[in-house]
Amino acid sequence: MMDSRAGDDAIVQLLGAIARQFHGELRQASEGDSLKATPFQHEILAYIGRHPGTGVMGLSELAGRDKAQVTRIVGELEALGLITRERSTADRRATRLNLTNRGELLFRQILDKRGNLASAMLNALDPNERAALHSMLVKMRSGLAEVGHR
Repeated sequence: MMDSRAGDDAIVQLLGAIARQFHGELRQASEGDSLKATPFQHEILAYIGRHPGTGVMGLSELAGRDKAQVTRIVGELEALGLITRERSTADRRATRLNLTNRGELLFRQILDKRGNLASAMLNALDPNERAALHSMLVKMRSGLAEVGHR
């Protein structure tokens, strides 16, 4: 039997491997994308699609990325005609980001790809196992968040 630290390390390695494989499959599925958008561009586009009207700071927090990185990607997405920026009427310094029709179409394609991959990955689990896994992952994320607040 493994000691606790070795078991914990094995779990973390497995989670990392699953995440890398999932993102690799998502990248391969996106190779037919005529825009040749990068995985990070897809990620930011998906955040805007899920949170319309959010600003760069909000995106930065959602993505867990540096504001400068997000600002650069937002500029690239705007240049590709996938998002629009508009000044907030409540605070003229703030900018609200939204998807264009073209961006909405790509967002729906990204969601479909992610959904198909997620279904394939989780197919082996019954509904109770999926619920238990979700609950455990939420607890793990909370535990990790607590470390960052110490």
